[in-house]
Amino acid sequence: MLNTRLKTKRVKYVKINNIEYFDVQDIKDNHPELKIEVDKIVRINDVALIVADYVHLTTEFDKMMKQVFKK
Repeated sequence: MLNTRLKTKRVKYVKINNIEYFDVQDIKDNHPELKIEVDKIVRINDVALIVADYVHLTTEFDKMMKQVFKK
């Protein structure tokens, strides 16, 4: 997903060494329409962050699977 789309959705982010990282916890808590590639998460100062390339919109299949495997 593009950085600008995530910023438009007001996902929290930080810029480190000229790379924009987005807050994984913010995505999980406030943006259920987004999913992340968990193997691409990086931890910086004990904060889980991810690059926009590894954030995607959930598909109908994802939504169906969430319903099947509710917590």
